[in-house]
Amino acid sequence: MRIVGKHEIAGNITSAILDQANVGLSRIFYGEYLEGELRGGIKDYVLSVVWDYGGVRRVWRGGAREHLSIYEDLLIYTLAGYSGDLNGSFRVRGLSGIGSREGDVVEVKHEGGLLYIKAHPEPTIVTEEGGFRLSVKVDGSFKLVLSGPDQLRYVKAALEDPSIVEVRRRGWLSSLLSGINGSDLYRYCWYVILTNRCRVPGGHPALKRPFTMPSKYVFRHQWLWDSSFHAIVLSYYDPALAMGELENLLANQKPDGRIPHEIFMSREACKSFWGVDDYSPWTTQPPVLAIAVDRVLSVKWDEDFARRALEALIRYDMWFRSQRDNDSDHLYSYLNPLETGWDDSPRWDEASRGVRSIDPMKPVEAVDLNSLIYLQRRIIAKVARRLGEVKLAEDYEDLADKTAHAVIKYMWDDDSGFFYDIFEEGHGKIRVKTPAAFLTMFAGIATGEQAERLVAHIFNPREFWTTFPIPSVSADEPSYNPEGYWRGRSWINLVWFTYHGLRNYGYFREASQLARRVIEAMERALSCSENYNSATGQPMGARDFGWSTLVIDIMISEGLEAPPRRPMLEVE
Repeated sequence: MRIVGKHEIAGNITSAILDQANVGLSRIFYGEYLEGELRGGIKDYVLSVVWDYGGVRRVWRGGAREHLSIYEDLLIYTLAGYSGDLNGSFRVRGLSGIGSREGDVVEVKHEGGLLYIKAHPEPTIVTEEGGFRLSVKVDGSFKLVLSGPDQLRYVKAALEDPSIVEVRRRGWLSSLLSGINGSDLYRYCWYVILTNRCRVPGGHPALKRPFTMPSKYVFRHQWLWDSSFHAIVLSYYDPALAMGELENLLANQKPDGRIPHEIFMSREACKSFWGVDDYSPWTTQPPVLAIAVDRVLSVKWDEDFARRALEALIRYDMWFRSQRDNDSDHLYSYLNPLETGWDDSPRWDEASRGVRSIDPMKPVEAVDLNSLIYLQRRIIAKVARRLGEVKLAEDYEDLADKTAHAVIKYMWDDDSGFFYDIFEEGHGKIRVKTPAAFLTMFAGIATGEQAERLVAHIFNPREFWTTFPIPSVSADEPSYNPEGYWRGRSWINLVWFTYHGLRNYGYFREASQLARRVIEAMERALSCSENYNSATGQPMGARDFGWSTLVIDIMISEGLEAPPRRPMLEVE
């Protein structure tokens, strides 16, 4: 695989991005423990940037040449044909000292352990609060090696022969992606989901099992609904790997039954963002976990995993009942925009306006949340029946039906033919059209007549049938902005819900039409980005974004691509 113009590359928890304006690196990451940059200055333009399995190579008109490669947590960056200064600043979480080892290897002590740096020429490093600065004068060539503890023994060898890293990387990716054939987009998406996998070196109190980062260049820990989507895709590759993706989520369930929103690698990072001295905040996320459990168990039944997942899902469902249904109407509420997964969506504008309480918005009984709760209960019942727990299954089928009836009773608007979120208090409708309504088709809650009216909205060019379809708010809403994060960009998970919702109601031709439009847009830029400008199709947000690989499931469902030829096993 060869991609022109791709500037970023990732290993295990180490990743880096070439600076697009200067020689050097605009970002260097070691998980959540270290983040920095190392830049030079060059008045020139780039002749070529080529990414392949071995790394990224870039050539400047004036003759400067760069190569960047990473294998596991061993990074090598080389620069030739350049004379001038390189300067960098680095933030280190939990920095407790910078020293040196034999051979002038710099040792950085951080919250999670140790990190090693060696360069030639040898740089000047100045410690400052929360990190350090690095500078070096380059006269023709420069080499930098950064290493986690597992690769310390390769640091000197990599500095002497940088090809060591490239050769090992090529072998790793060739093995990882063997048996995957198809279009460039299909293979690239498999590259993304498989290389976003990681393990925290040296063990971790919360992230004990390998997991998939949403993006190693932006979101460098584990999220609840992201990992659920990741497991759905990974189930095609290796069901054991897909089950493993969910293990940290099950293990970090709180005593009250809540499954947390995210699991940080850095406790300091969680505290700085959420004000919580823990690896997880107090929030949850959309309950997609049950759908992932169902998908994995449908590919490969594992009774031990099924029992553990069932217990966790029951406790999670009980938490929603005890904490998010104050009016006992079998509809459940969000209390914070960040736990909805739809962060800045106009769905929450009215609920957040003028709020002075501890929670940042009034309780909203969201249509997508309750569609997912309904499905969660159906899946609990399905797993319980297979395990022989008939009474438990019947109880959850009854609970599911009560939620479905309430969704139709309170959230459907017959005049506009649409489902809307409602306030918990008084059940007043929040009349903002979003794809959340289409989850009623994904869940199977909508009646046939309601589904027919929803389909008309999906394919209306003034609403959801944009250049990149299914914007996160209808294009005829006053709040619509095709570049707005959750205020008009298109997200692949919303496309995925809508695609399968169409198929659930027999709209196979329409589902294929949606699939083709999305696939063609992603192929134009060969991208697997966090989201897309819904008006132009331009990739936006984080690069190499995990849940956007849900397009793999769409391609396979359409018969456009075949699953990997054989299950692949990962050594954990």
